[in-house]
Amino acid sequence: MSNDKNFLTSKTLWVNVIAAVAAVSGAFGVDLGLDADTQMQVVAGVLAVVNIVLRLVTKGAVNTL
Repeated sequence: MSNDKNFLTSKTLWVNVIAAVAAVSGAFGVDLGLDADTQMQVVAGVLAVVNIVLRLVTKGAVNTL
């Protein structure tokens, strides 16, 4: 019996989807009060920390399509 889970239940996947949306949001006029370079640095820094934490708490593999 496999402990693999469906890829749609992956926290790492969803965090990265949210980060991608945040990274490109400036192109669609979303203003967070930061210049584009600062916004990208914040997104990259937060994403790096969150991915490290998620890697530490990950228990099993993810099934692909």
